[in-house]
Amino acid sequence: MIPMKQLLLIPIFFLSVIINAQDMDLQIKVTTIKSKIEQSEKGERLMWMDSLSLLIEFNDHFNYDSVVRHTIRYALELDSLDIATRNTHDLIYYKKNIIGKVDDALEVFKNYLGKEEHLANNVTKTRLYMYGGDCYIDLGDIDAGFENYEIAKAFAIKSEKESLLGDVNLRIGIAYLETGDFAKASETLQEAITTFIHGKDTSKIIHTKNSLSILYSQNAFYKEAEQERNEAIELEKKRQEQTLLELLYFNAAADYRMIGDNKNWIANMRLALKANETSRYKLQFGPPILCNLIIALAANDSLVQAEHYFKIIESDPETYAQGYTHDLYIETLKQMSLAKGDYQKALQYGKQHLNLKLAEDSFVEIMNAENFMSKVYKALGDNENSYEHKIRYYTIKDSVSSVQKVKALTYYQTLYETEKRDLKIKTQESDIALLAEQDKLKNHWMIFGVIGLVVLFGFILLVRSRSHLKKQKQLQEKLSQGLIQAQEDERTRISRELHDSVGQQLTLIKKKAQNEDQNEFSELTNTALEEVRSISRALYPSSLKQLGLSESIEQLLHELDEQVDMFFSVDIENINDELDEEKTLNFYRFIQESVNNAIKHAKAKTLEVSVSKAKGTIEAFIRDNGCGFENANHLRSNSLGLKTMAERIRMLRGTLSIRSMKGEGTTVIAKIPA
Repeated sequence: MIPMKQLLLIPIFFLSVIINAQDMDLQIKVTTIKSKIEQSEKGERLMWMDSLSLLIEFNDHFNYDSVVRHTIRYALELDSLDIATRNTHDLIYYKKNIIGKVDDALEVFKNYLGKEEHLANNVTKTRLYMYGGDCYIDLGDIDAGFENYEIAKAFAIKSEKESLLGDVNLRIGIAYLETGDFAKASETLQEAITTFIHGKDTSKIIHTKNSLSILYSQNAFYKEAEQERNEAIELEKKRQEQTLLELLYFNAAADYRMIGDNKNWIANMRLALKANETSRYKLQFGPPILCNLIIALAANDSLVQAEHYFKIIESDPETYAQGYTHDLYIETLKQMSLAKGDYQKALQYGKQHLNLKLAEDSFVEIMNAENFMSKVYKALGDNENSYEHKIRYYTIKDSVSSVQKVKALTYYQTLYETEKRDLKIKTQESDIALLAEQDKLKNHWMIFGVIGLVVLFGFILLVRSRSHLKKQKQLQEKLSQGLIQAQEDERTRISRELHDSVGQQLTLIKKKAQNEDQNEFSELTNTALEEVRSISRALYPSSLKQLGLSESIEQLLHELDEQVDMFFSVDIENINDELDEEKTLNFYRFIQESVNNAIKHAKAKTLEVSVSKAKGTIEAFIRDNGCGFENANHLRSNSLGLKTMAERIRMLRGTLSIRSMKGEGTTVIAKIPA
């Protein structure tokens, strides 16, 4: 596979390539402008030189490198910093992205630094530092890359060009993505896409969505990656040029390969190849796409189809064996050799490809290469080497390089110690068997005695353990009940303080405001008073003493019914005289917490609440038609709210049952003695 960074940045780098080298009129225009340059001087001469640089932009046929360098020198002589800087950043772009000479591009950038200092054009300065940052990032100097990106960002902000700021943020986001700082990558890419959406720049929106999809893939969020990518594909299909469609399909194929979906891997590679046929980047993207399609077909027993495409590569090996497609070319050769059954060639190319990936520290690529080597060795009957590469494959799959080595060492050490221990046990068993033959009776009694002691000790340990667990459970229940009671006591105290102290003070303030005709102040005081009373009622439902338990529950449900968009079905029998004050409060709190849980989490349309009394038992029944949940017992043991509900029922010496299924709602049934 081609490195992600190259795949991600290549389309950005080629967006400005618009010159058609076969255009016959271009030669005439170039000749005409050169004649104008020879006949003019100073400002007019510089204007024609700049025009020639723009006309033959990135075109080697007309010696672009030499022409643009002469333009830069002459512009500096005439102190035309705008033209000099613009042509410099174009030259950096050309060196790095068109001909792939990043070192030369960086040298151009370094040599020009300082000359742009008095330039007023912030747009041009932004691009200069942005392209300079690209060079540093590509060469692995991450700190210098980010430093130049930040300078570019500052100039972009000054330029007040949103699209330019989005370009910088997009590059910064990609750099964070490459360095593994996914949080910052996500934040910066979101900034970029917001800018592009505001500016309605569809092309850059698609680029950023592609970057986000890669970010999600890097973190194994494949569904989220698929969603971002599909949105980008739909946007791209609506565009006339569709320059990014092949890249989006290519990256989709890479994800499907990672999750083992071979059918979609091949299907998306075919779509990428089809999109490449009409792409302006056919020459740049065609080789990696074709290589990857062959790899996919060969790896999935489609040799006939793979050979059809492989003939294209065989007819022009120089195009595929050079530059950034070299690694893919070798991978294609190894996959085809394996598919054809030429295992020696597959082994040769496999070793070469693995060494290339090891030099890049590309863990996913190394993992796939190790897996391939394991398959080849297995086909050759070399199970030892096959096993060794398979171990490396799984090790890399589970962790990063340093942790992998520790795990591998631990594994082999454990294997050695286990074999050593098993051998020792077998030796001891042989000795025991020999002694048993010599003195059976004695050993039998010894064994029975040991077994008896072990059983006795185990029984004593079991009894003590159960006793300890029982005491621990009782202490835990006592502590939980004490905490709940302390909570209720504190709620009651605060409620009383609010009612007796703060409430009375607010009432006096309200009356004084009314006496002095301060209506606005009176209304504010009245609002505050109502809020205090509401808080006081929530902390301790005074209606329990005033109305009784049944009416208080009905009042609670009536108030909640008015507050939420949910249909309540309520059937409450009279149980006012069945429980003492403490139990009444606990039962009321249980109903309150059960109903609140349903409102908050169930996403239900209806809620049924009934309280009934029969044969000395009070039964509370709460049922909703919401989303439900699986593994109710597990949730009950881990949810603080459900734990509190269970503890309240335990304090009432009752039983609690919770039944729920995904999509079928939840039913809570509590039974307590009257």
